[in-house]
Amino acid sequence: MQSPHTASSETMAARHVCAEAQRSPSSVLKQQDTPKKEEKTAAFSQTPQLLTVPVLARYRPAEPAMRAVFAAHAAGVPLTMRDVPQSMMDAVRLHWAQVQHALQPVTELHVAAWLKKLSQLVTNPPGAETAASQCRAIFEVCGDIPSGAWGREARLAWARQPPRNGYPTGARWPSPNELRTLLLPFSETIRRDAEGCRALLRLRPVGEATSPFAVRPQPAQTFPSP
Repeated sequence: MQSPHTASSETMAARHVCAEAQRSPSSVLKQQDTPKKEEKTAAFSQTPQLLTVPVLARYRPAEPAMRAVFAAHAAGVPLTMRDVPQSMMDAVRLHWAQVQHALQPVTELHVAAWLKKLSQLVTNPPGAETAASQCRAIFEVCGDIPSGAWGREARLAWARQPPRNGYPTGARWPSPNELRTLLLPFSETIRRDAEGCRALLRLRPVGEATSPFAVRPQPAQTFPSP
């Protein structure tokens, strides 16, 4: 049981914090979030503007059945809408909307938010003095990787890497080139799905004449292949 003196001290301390927050909320938050010097804390977690980053929808690659149709068309198999079930075409249209979103360019703020979460999975995250420069360097090298590739799966793929020659790669902070190498397969998956969706959405029924009023899928924004 707390003594009256201890309870009174805690009450006074709480009132002092509330009063300081009313006068200068940002200064109180700054004091509470300031890490001790001996703690290894990534500066990404201390960046207030990261809280305003919109959460991008998680990209889910095309289902195996859909990818099989993509692969058949890419291999030169002549397909028409009669060959593709209506349920598949409906799924392709829905996936096309997701692909277009995933192909949007990534922003430096989104990269910073992604790196903030990665910093919690490694043992040597950048400190306050190098975090900003690390983020800029990674964005400069990996800025052509579309936003859909910067997801949870990519972070886990980095952290789950086995040691290489005794070096715990997955537990260490990546260099820009290492991170780009990791993200490229995720990027290529999105682009392959985009090409497959575009190809199927161009299919027409057998014997259908090309109409100037036909609705065609708009090409998604593309990026040069690395």
